[in-house]
Amino acid sequence: MGSLGAAAPAISPLAQRMLQALAQEQQARGGQAVALVRIAKCLDAPASGLLRELAMLNLLLEQALQPAWVQAEAVEGRWMLALTAAGAAAAAQITEG
Repeated sequence: MGSLGAAAPAISPLAQRMLQALAQEQQARGGQAVALVRIAKCLDAPASGLLRELAMLNLLLEQALQPAWVQAEAVEGRWMLALTAAGAAAAAQITEG
């Protein structure tokens, strides 16, 4: 698992790729939330697997007393994902690393 600094928990390569893809897609949409299936397609991964990865990421962040990096919300039957400010910072750090 990779690391994002002293205070951030170690996260899986899939979680890192998910954050990067979400940052790119969200930026391309002017900061709007992105459909989970869009991120799944970008990563060539099943949406259910990404939801499990997101649950694990949230658990790790909660245990480390860190704010959530991704907000997930069901909108009209579709899961939409959006980076929080902390998530955008983490994604930028991954990209720089």
